[in-house]
Order: sequence, then C-alpha cells, then structure tokens
Amino acid sequence: MQDSSGASRCLSRTKFIDLACAAVGRGSRVEFGLMFDGTVVAQNPPGHLPCSNHKKEEGSVNWRELCSFLLLELSDKTKKHRFISAPRWKPPRTLTCPHRDAVQRSLQVLYIQNSAQYLSVSKGGLVVLRDRGDMSIVRTHRLQNKTVSPKVLWVTDVVYLQNTQKIAVSFTCREVCFYDILPKQDFNCKYKLKGLRFVPWCLDYWVDPTNPDQAILTIGDIGGQVSALNFTSAQISLFERHYVRTASGSEDIVLWDELVKGKHYCCYVTTHQAHTPDWVRKVRYLGSVQAFLSCSLTPQCSMAIGWRENGSRTLRVTSFATKSGVWDVDYHFGLGLIASAGVDHQVLLWNPCVTSKPVFALFGHSGPVITVTFIQTKPQVFSYSKDKLTKSAILSQVQVLSLWDVSSLQCVQRMTGIFPKTREDTHVNLLFQEEHQRLLLTFDSQLLLLETVKGEGRTSSHKYPVTCVLYNSLLKQVVSSDSGSTVISWVSDTGQMVKRFDHCHGNTAISTMDLDATQTRLFTAGADGQVKVWDFNGHCLLRMNAGMGGAASISQVLLLRSRVLVMGWKRYELGISVAH
Repeated sequence: MQDSSGASRCLSRTKFIDLACAAVGRGSRVEFGLMFDGTVVAQNPPGHLPCSNHKKEEGSVNWRELCSFLLLELSDKTKKHRFISAPRWKPPRTLTCPHRDAVQRSLQVLYIQNSAQYLSVSKGGLVVLRDRGDMSIVRTHRLQNKTVSPKVLWVTDVVYLQNTQKIAVSFTCREVCFYDILPKQDFNCKYKLKGLRFVPWCLDYWVDPTNPDQAILTIGDIGGQVSALNFTSAQISLFERHYVRTASGSEDIVLWDELVKGKHYCCYVTTHQAHTPDWVRKVRYLGSVQAFLSCSLTPQCSMAIGWRENGSRTLRVTSFATKSGVWDVDYHFGLGLIASAGVDHQVLLWNPCVTSKPVFALFGHSGPVITVTFIQTKPQVFSYSKDKLTKSAILSQVQVLSLWDVSSLQCVQRMTGIFPKTREDTHVNLLFQEEHQRLLLTFDSQLLLLETVKGEGRTSSHKYPVTCVLYNSLLKQVVSSDSGSTVISWVSDTGQMVKRFDHCHGNTAISTMDLDATQTRLFTAGADGQVKVWDFNGHCLLRMNAGMGGAASISQVLLLRSRVLVMGWKRYELGISVAH
C-alpha cells in the first residue's frame, strides 16, 4: 500500500478488493469487502459511519488503519479464547466394585462431605463407602426394607441429606426411606414414607445456606408429578413425632396422605403435574430462583419449571418443548442457564424465563445425549452420549464424553476409547466432584474414575517454546516440536500423550517439520543444519546434511516426488531419493 515514491497511500474499496485478491490469492471479494468496511467502521466515530454503498465507495483506508483493525480483531479473538482451558486427566481407573447389579441412575454416587467418603448404591440396595484418598472400599452394607423381600428390592435413587447426616432412598414399592449414615448407626432406617401415589423415580435435596433447618426434598415419579417435602426444622426432626407410627422394627412410619393433609407442622407438601403422561427423569430445586426443574422424554413437555409464588404454596408451571424429549438437566447458578441432554443429539442451553426457544445449542454429538453436568466454578459443561459411527458400511456406537465452553460455544475436550464396554441400554451416571477435581462415571455395575492433574504439578505440553505443529490424519494424532529438540505425539480427541522423542537434534532447536505423503514418516529440521527422517516408533531412518557440516537456520522443508527441498537463510536443494 505504497506508491512509486514509497509513501503510504489510501485505497478505495474497489481498489483495495482488487489488490487484496491479487496479493493473497485466496478468499472471496465479499470477504475482502467486509474487511474494508470493518476497517472504515473502526476508524470512524459513531454518527459518522458510511451508511450507503455510495459512501462506502468514497471511503478509503491506509496501511496503518488496516493494521490497527487486524490487531483489534486478533486481540478480541485472543481474549475470547484466552481463558478456555480443558483439564488434563490422569490415566482412567476402573474401580473394584462389589456391586453385581446396576448402580442406579444419576447421583447414585455421592460425596459425603463430613466423612470425606464416596457412597454408591446399587439396584439391589448394596451401599459401598470408599475412602476419598485412594478410593479403597471402607465398608459395605445391605439396606433393609421389610416391605419387600431382598429379591425384589429395587432402589431407584438416593440423595444425601447433609444437614441431618442421613440418606433418602426411593424404592419401586412406592416408599422413601431415611437412613442414618453415622458410623455408630450402621444405616438404621429412621423414617419410612409410605403410600405415595406413584413410584418415585428421582430425588433431589436442597438446604438453605443461611438456615440449615430449612430444606426441601424433591420427588419426581413415573406419573409425571413433582412433589416437594418442605422441612422447616430439619435439624431437630424431619417429621412430627405425634403423627408417626412405630413399625415392628425401629423405623417410624410416615403416611403420605397425612403429609398432604398438613398434619405434620414441621413438613408440608407441594405437588404439581409437570409431565403427562411420561416419567419424570430428573428433578432439581433451584434455590436461587425458587423453582422446581424437571425433565421427561415427552417432546411437547420436555422440561417444566414450577415457580414458587411469594407467600403462596401454589406453583406456576411453565413448559419447554423439544424435538424428542430430554434425558437429563442441570443448572449453572452463576450463569443462570439450564443445560438439557436431548434425545435429538443436542445439548441445549436455556434461559429459565424463556420457554419459546433455547439461548444456545451445542452441536457435535451424533447420538442421544444421556447426561449433562455443569462445572459450577467455570462456564463449562460435560455431556455424555453414545455417538453413531459408520465404518466399512457397519453402524456402531462410540461412547463420547465432551467438555464444552459455554462462553465460546466450543467443544474444548472430547474423550473416547477409555470407557468399558456396556450394553446398548446402559444408563450412565456422572458425578463431578469439584473440590478434588474428580469425575466419576457409572456403567451398570462398573465405576470409572478420572482425576485431573494437580495444579502444582501441572506443566505445559512442552518445557520449551513450541516451534511447529502438524496433524497426522492417518493416526489421528497431533505432532508438535519445541526448541529443546523434543517431538511429542498426542491423541487429538483426548489430548493424551502417545510418544515422546527427546534430543532429536541433540540440544539444538527443531525449526520445522513435515510429513510424507503416506503420513508414516516424519521429517524434522534443526538449527544444526540437519534434516532427519523418523518413523513413529522414534527410529531415525535417514540423515541429510543440509548445512554442509555447519549450523544453518532452516525455515521450511518441502517434500517433492523424489527430492527434498530445504529452505532457510540460504537455499539448498538436496537430490536425495526418499524411499519407504
């Protein structure tokens, strides 16, 4: 953008587009026109912007203005992506598990804060407590429910009542039992809630952070109802002693009808028909907005929110529709967004107050999304699905765990190939324990543990500045080099290191790399003036002395059909045949 005298000149829109197309050699005239318009807009204050095609044509830009605009655009992109970080995981661990039947549903693996232990419950009622440190089994216990025989006992969900040191367990016999989990109590059943209208399928428990006596146990059932037990003195007693009946065992019997009639002054019930006629798949009470969130597989009522009105026990219900229903939901308290796991392969982000359409959609799964979980300390969300993969005309399923950044709507991490083989109808549950950065996944009776690398031991990919990055589509790996003469291969889906080659060129920096046509040979060039050919087992197959015995700054290696072209501060052409 200089005239014949070397002075900077201004270009009109048409001239800029013509010169840009000729100089760059790629891109469309529309794209360069938008670049010109953006530069003009950036250099003019509001109220003085060109607003017609005629004025755009009269506008002009110079080199300084173009550089300022490009730097501003790159700075904005850098700010958007600067804080997008994905955790680095240790190798996955499959935990020894005494469960012989399925570990049921979401949140069946809980973290018990007071005892620093993990608790899991299976379909048959077997409770396993694990140490937080090494995840070893501390003790096991078989839950007792005298209403049914152990052979037909079926646990549907469990939640931890952290302000009372109890767990609430729901059963298919239309009961919810409350067990003490203190070591001396040995899982004694304290209360048994009987006579529910439908089978309780999912539970949620919320405690008021300012008043631990105020708590809400939410129950979603197979009749599409969402019921809430509102406790007003939970730390003293969950239910009124005058209206409980003592069974032959040690537990106290609480009748559902008496709760509904309001006979227990320390506990009252609110119920709303959230979904008809489908089962409620997940319930959450959102304390910050005083609302009950639930989901089902019914398209016309995939999600529902029951809003608590001030000073009233009646709820105002709003519904959300999707194409095929929702398996799971979660809520980010900082962002105020709901994430839904859709049967239609999408993760949708919703504003709770807008029912007409989602705020954002996260695309990338090719199978039904089974579960979603937010990281509350970051604008990120996990999603798990069984994606469909066609290979050699055969349709198969691949288990995929994705981590999405909500601010950029990008998938920042995708993990496959680390999960155990399961049945097609296996329900997977996910628990992310943020305090210790642990991710627990349940697959039927199996538990998989993923732990992040601790912050103090965390390092960057390379110890030295990265000099070159390539993608090997044959191996589906990323190959990177650094100025410390190290080459590393990474799995592109998971970021896991596969191979590491140290001192490829002694202690001199690797300046550039390239792959041959078969993508089985790696060419590296170093500041020592040498070009080397490697296989992906770390064996050096060939050395080429481009520097003629001395150091040379090589900037590029170009592979021709039978020769190698090496370029740098000086130009060397090596007539060496590359054989495989």
